[in-house]
Amino acid sequence: MEPRLLLRPSLHGTGSYCVWTVFFVGMCMKKQHRNIWNYINQHSRYRSECLNLIASENLMSPGAQAALATDLGNRYTVGQVNKRWYPGCVYYDKIEKDAVATAKKLFHAQYVNLQPISGMVANMVAFYALLKPHDLIFSLQVKHSGHYSHGTTGVLSLFDVRIEPIPFDEKDYTIDLEKTVKLIRRKSPNAIIVGTSEFLFPTPLRELRKVCDETETKILYDAAHVSGLIAGQTFQNPLSEGADLLSMSTNKTLSAPSHGLVACNDEKRFRNNIEHAIVPLFTSNHHAHHVAGLAITLSEFEHFGHDYATQVIKNAQALAQELYNQGIAVLCAHKNFTESHTVLFDAKCSGSEAMRILEKANIIVNPFQLPWNHENNPTGIRIGTNEVTRLGMKEKEMRIVAMLIASILLHGKKSETIRKEVVQIRHAYQTVQYCFNSFQNHIN
Repeated sequence: MEPRLLLRPSLHGTGSYCVWTVFFVGMCMKKQHRNIWNYINQHSRYRSECLNLIASENLMSPGAQAALATDLGNRYTVGQVNKRWYPGCVYYDKIEKDAVATAKKLFHAQYVNLQPISGMVANMVAFYALLKPHDLIFSLQVKHSGHYSHGTTGVLSLFDVRIEPIPFDEKDYTIDLEKTVKLIRRKSPNAIIVGTSEFLFPTPLRELRKVCDETETKILYDAAHVSGLIAGQTFQNPLSEGADLLSMSTNKTLSAPSHGLVACNDEKRFRNNIEHAIVPLFTSNHHAHHVAGLAITLSEFEHFGHDYATQVIKNAQALAQELYNQGIAVLCAHKNFTESHTVLFDAKCSGSEAMRILEKANIIVNPFQLPWNHENNPTGIRIGTNEVTRLGMKEKEMRIVAMLIASILLHGKKSETIRKEVVQIRHAYQTVQYCFNSFQNHIN
């Protein structure tokens, strides 16, 4: 008997409804399953023909990707190394322990916790470790490139603290150090949160540390965007320059699976609060397969991180310079545009409209509010070189990309025409670089 005959409807009695239901549910599930995989494949094919310039995205290495598909994704790993709430974690304990050891070296930290499941959760953990109710907190406003989790409308607002804005130098696109120092001395905040979503330049941490020591103010550095540059030793190291706590997501310049991390050098002061915040307050199971992928990424950064991070910055500066040469209003030309992976420019029109036009050409960017914009009508465009660098592109390719962007936004070339050029360029860059491409060869 053919298996499918078992699904044929019965013509006798009340059982016919049930059999028909099984038949149709089975067919629908099969169709839905097929559709989902079609969508996944279509997405992958489409993005393989795009130039992704979103500063908050990146590509994992083959080894990190493979880790996500292992049995670790099926398991609960609640608790600390060798102190799990569930048995069966003997080998995962070794993975997490190794990852922590590597992260300590890369971020110059005495204590690292990589159990937060996202950058947002890492921030929540850091807030809990640092703050008390009614504390006065300084942070950057969203219009000054601050992350929304640091402000009055984000998760920081749940901690019953008072929040005031850090003075910002719009020309130099960084903290206004002189005004900030005066404000710290005048108001003695309990903590100051630095680190941005539009991270062009290092923060004057050493100078802030001096004045914060006078007022017993703690410093939290949100390194989400520049974590890979820090690990690659091409950007300021926050913990070495005076930050009390370091928080981050791991999927941007670090190119690991989406996860979070918190680090510090005063383990005695912060460890208990950090671990209590993770379990039982903000999470339980911390996604062991993501931690395994992060462990692989960190080990790769030990070998390739410096070369990668160096090229990311070179590419960002080359891209910015050519955009500027083409007539696009790139920010901070007087400071060589950027010292990170990020480039900002004013599209002089709706940022959302510019994004849509570029998307039709398979150039993926996102709009951002600039300090002089109304929040409902941002004209800024934020681009990053982290992913295209990961694919092996260098300064020559960045200049070509800049000319393609300018040809659309300034010279009115049709997106469909430029799309063909983008696809042609992208076809030559399909392999992730700066990693162990054949991860099996590096086992043992």
